[in-house]
Amino acid sequence: MVFMPRISQPQDEAWTPDVEAAIATFGNRSRNEVLRYLSAHGPATRGDIVAAVSVGDPSVAKHLLVLEDTGAITVDVEPGRRHGRAPRYSVNEDRLKELLAAHLRYLLGQ
Repeated sequence: MVFMPRISQPQDEAWTPDVEAAIATFGNRSRNEVLRYLSAHGPATRGDIVAAVSVGDPSVAKHLLVLEDTGAITVDVEPGRRHGRAPRYSVNEDRLKELLAAHLRYLLGQ
């Protein structure tokens, strides 16, 4: 019988939604690459991002959704109105700072 490891969430009040969002945002190398690109060159379309980073279009699309969900990036076209348009993505620097601060507080037990 093979046992699979259990994936569990910390049962800790310090593990806030912002800590969870920080892990989702910064815990993936490709997402960090997208954020670095947008920080230096944004606002940019998904096509611009795909051409500049080492990740393919389907993966970039998924990463952009996660980054938008965590608030790490903003988009100039509302969801549901993007068909036929080329939304431009930008880094939300204030939100990145909030997420980094939340993660740091969690790691340092503050």
